Amino acid sequence: MAKRISKVKEVDVAAVAGYKTLAAAVDRRAVERCKDAIEKLGVVHTPVVGATKDGGLLLLSGQCQLTALRELGVRKMDAIEVGAEDGGGSRAKASLVLMSLQEKPGALCEGQLLQEAVGAGVPRSEIQAMLGKSASWVSNRLALATRLDGNVYEMVGSGLLEARSAQEVARLPGDVQFAFAEAAVREGLPKSAIESLVAGYNDEGCPDAVKAQILSDPREALKRMADRRRAVDAGRPGAHKAGAPPGGAGWRVKSAKIYVAMASRALAGLPQREAEGHAEALEELESGLLALLELVRGLFSPGKMEAGHAI
Repeated sequence: MAKRISKVKEVDVAAVAGYKTLAAAVDRRAVERCKDAIEKLGVVHTPVVGATKDGGLLLLSGQCQLTALRELGVRKMDAIEVGAEDGGGSRAKASLVLMSLQEKPGALCEGQLLQEAVGAGVPRSEIQAMLGKSASWVSNRLALATRLDGNVYEMVGSGLLEARSAQEVARLPGDVQFAFAEAAVREGLPKSAIESLVAGYNDEGCPDAVKAQILSDPREALKRMADRRRAVDAGRPGAHKAGAPPGGAGWRVKSAKIYVAMASRALAGLPQREAEGHAEALEELESGLLALLELVRGLFSPGKMEAGHAI
């Protein structure tokens, strides 16, 4: 017999004590959107309430839904009822856990959904009102889905580049996006640095030499932009030449991760018949990856490596 884990019960809306901390964070526009969604779709996010020993009900999650239901004059609602301990910050802890479990799509997913909606003829103004978002928010999300280079998109999907950083990369010309994103990942640049470099590259007065440096040595380019100097000091000792990445094992490892992730995603959906046409290249790839794997394992756990070979 399957274990029953559902704790959904019908409760009186008026009997649930709201949570002032959650109520303070609820936006009026969010309540109106919630009321509209309830009238059209029903309650899609079930509130969670804590049942105290004396029979009281404390709201733990779903303040926006509770407020909307009360304003709509609803008397009964389905709620997930759990046990509530007294004191010790138990209510706050439960609300924090529930908040952390709320699934929220990433920026790329939002951009794809927006593209699908707009492509189906949904006006942007309707989307803005429905989501309570600005026109710039909608445009930025759409830019990820429509302007972002395919290879950069793969980097985001593989977790090598944050979606917020990719949003900035999408502002660059398509033919340089991947080169810049690769350099940004290699150097571990934060979103703020990426934003500044992208703005500098897109500046109409930015010389070609500086644009080349932004793509090849973004950290040095960032320093010069901060100093409000646009010249590339090619003669400075230790300076990197345009097009030549800085040395060191660290950035090479980061670069390798990019290509391994991209290859994995490409091969995951490769039909058997098509794979047979690349047999020689795939065999060489397998040989190289096995040699690399042996080297990496040897660096961290030589004992385990030896045991592994004996199996």
